[in-house]
Amino acid sequence: MRTLVFGGSFDPPHRGHAKLLAAAAEKIRPDRILIVPAYRAPLKNRAPAATAEERLALVRVGLAQRLASRWRRKTQVEDGEVRARRCVFTVETLARLKGQDPAGELHFVCGADAAATFPRWKDPARLRALASWWYGARPGAAGAAPAFFRRVPGRFPDISSTELRAALELGQDEGPAQLFAETLAEIKRRGLYGQARLARLSATLKPGRFAHTLNVAALADALARRHGVDAARARLAGLLHDAGRRFSSPELAAYVRRRRLRVPFGAQTAARTPMLLHAYVSEDLARREFGVRDAAVLRAVRRHTLGGPRMSVLDKVLYVADACSADRRHPGVERTRALAFDDLDAAFARCVVEKLSHALARRAWIHPATVALWNSLAAR
Repeated sequence: MRTLVFGGSFDPPHRGHAKLLAAAAEKIRPDRILIVPAYRAPLKNRAPAATAEERLALVRVGLAQRLASRWRRKTQVEDGEVRARRCVFTVETLARLKGQDPAGELHFVCGADAAATFPRWKDPARLRALASWWYGARPGAAGAAPAFFRRVPGRFPDISSTELRAALELGQDEGPAQLFAETLAEIKRRGLYGQARLARLSATLKPGRFAHTLNVAALADALARRHGVDAARARLAGLLHDAGRRFSSPELAAYVRRRRLRVPFGAQTAARTPMLLHAYVSEDLARREFGVRDAAVLRAVRRHTLGGPRMSVLDKVLYVADACSADRRHPGVERTRALAFDDLDAAFARCVVEKLSHALARRAWIHPATVALWNSLAAR
């Protein structure tokens, strides 16, 4: 029996996966097709964003059901690696499948990026003996497949699962465009890839504030990539930085009192400019309502309005992204936004100056933390 084995994280399964699998089926002409989601891919630093069980469900609607009927009848989602509840090496899975059909042929299909890492897989020599190896080429793939890999005919979409997940988290249109409608519906139903968070923010913030939130998160993501900061952290901080803006000024002051939040010059802030309390409320909501435990993310959310001593790169990224997001219209904002990609520190200092200038022009109270922030910058 000839078996096509299609393995991967499928986090999530997208149109590129489906097109590669369909083309491989036409080329290999298998007697059966096994789609094998990994519990956790051995060479990936991060755990999958969705659980193994969630990805199994997505594979069933987003891959198995997308095949032509002649192949769909021969396809099953093989959950052996998921049931193992551990990181399973491909050589283990292929050895198990070979043991079930010693005389049969195994044909393993993967994307170009995975094929390029084959020399780092566990026991490459045995892998070559167990199966024939196929890859699908796509523009932008990193590295080249080993010479013994055969190429599945066709060119496949340049879809990066990492970028797809980021687009979904940010509510950007290109994320859904890379998924089948059934897959996207299942993702939303389960609240995966940030969809539950987006739904909650959309339900609790006014439309303009929600749009600002998405703009800030998108700019924070871009700045983080430019300046070597974890983009996932920056996105998360950007998405939650204004969670507290669901409340009015009196409600913010009451929340701070009820939760006993520590706010510098809290009484003065509540009396003079209570809206400044929203950063501290947002941090508390990020922890309590959205389940954030990352201290760096929480600190960036807390500091995005008033700043603080020894601002980290992530702190500055969020501070600048909030001040220069695409929805901002104050004079010079485009220049400051462009500067942020070249010199984050200079853009950060300019944002502080702009905040101070705006407050002085309105003869408004300036929070002592902002004064201290400026003094620390001026002393350098």
